[in-house]
Amino acid sequence: MTEMVLLDDPRIRQVDCENRPEKMVSMRGIHKNILIDETRSHIENDSPFFCYMRKDAALRLVRAAEKLPEGWQFLIKEIYRSPAQQRKCFNDYYEECQKNYPELEKEELYGMTCQFVAPVEVAGHATGGAIDLTLMKAGKEVDMGTEYNDEPSPPEYRTYFSCDTISEEAAGNRRLLAQLLTEEGFVNYPSEWWHWSYGDRYWGFVRNCPSLYAPMEENMIT
Repeated sequence: MTEMVLLDDPRIRQVDCENRPEKMVSMRGIHKNILIDETRSHIENDSPFFCYMRKDAALRLVRAAEKLPEGWQFLIKEIYRSPAQQRKCFNDYYEECQKNYPELEKEELYGMTCQFVAPVEVAGHATGGAIDLTLMKAGKEVDMGTEYNDEPSPPEYRTYFSCDTISEEAAGNRRLLAQLLTEEGFVNYPSEWWHWSYGDRYWGFVRNCPSLYAPMEENMIT
């Protein structure tokens, strides 16, 4: 498995940000092939804006949805997460790692946390440009190799997009997701098959260009 650049890499913080004043739009009802998981069963986000996205990114997702095979849909798990909620998620997961791996130094715990939760300074969800999603076929979630939001557990790290120990069916579903989203300019965070972004700092690092969106406070969304 190739080496990955994670969000604790100092180069991510160094990416310039244009901070475009682009509005957020709700993804509810935006396209017949885009559904929202309103149960929020795998996330800790009670914001009414959890399925809001920057307008340009939203339009790109709509174009990707139009290319889905007949009977397939995107299922959105989470998009916007406030900076305060992002910070809480990071701290909570850091403490969990600290509890589970007491032998690790702070720097190692920080890196482990960054595999799964972004520090708020580089967090895509807080910008409205990052999205967690999966695929559905005939009204049911398809096999993606792991459940959404599973931890990247050793030794197989099956949440890693490039993991080669998942079934061929799951690998094919991941390839379909990647094809549709990369064609519209999204990039994947490689330790999580479900996490894609457009316009955040990680996207800027991968594309070697400035990021478009800075974190947005919830009270700025209208």
